Amino acid sequence: MPPSLAQLDHSPDFEVVHDDARVVLLDAHDRELPTDATPYKEAARLRGAEYLWMSREEVHGGFRLRNAKDLLRYGNYAVPLGDRLRLLGALDENGSMPIAECLNAFQETKPVAGLAAMILNRYLEVDLDDAPLGPETVVRRIAR
Repeated sequence: MPPSLAQLDHSPDFEVVHDDARVVLLDAHDRELPTDATPYKEAARLRGAEYLWMSREEVHGGFRLRNAKDLLRYGNYAVPLGDRLRLLGALDENGSMPIAECLNAFQETKPVAGLAAMILNRYLEVDLDDAPLGPETVVRRIAR
């Protein structure tokens, strides 16, 4: 039987649980691992998970990390019901809208803070990978 992660004296940097309940144990580029990650993959498999090691380029390349950092600064904001209803109603009518148009729905809170909070609280979705968040970024409602 392959060793467990505890027997390998290893704690992954992150445990990611996807919407479909798939679990990934993730190590970032700053950790030096043996050239053969097979023991880690087997130990993760025994836990019903996958194991993944991400290179520096995978972590820092592209726009995802920068966009996530931009959004996270608004993590403590709460969106009042009125603003939430106005924006969700507009998205129900239009299907999707650019960020610039979504900002007009906010009357009770700062527009960027409200939009970011709604993204972080999974009312809305935007593509974090293609480009920096901007006025033309498309916003969609997440079906509940």
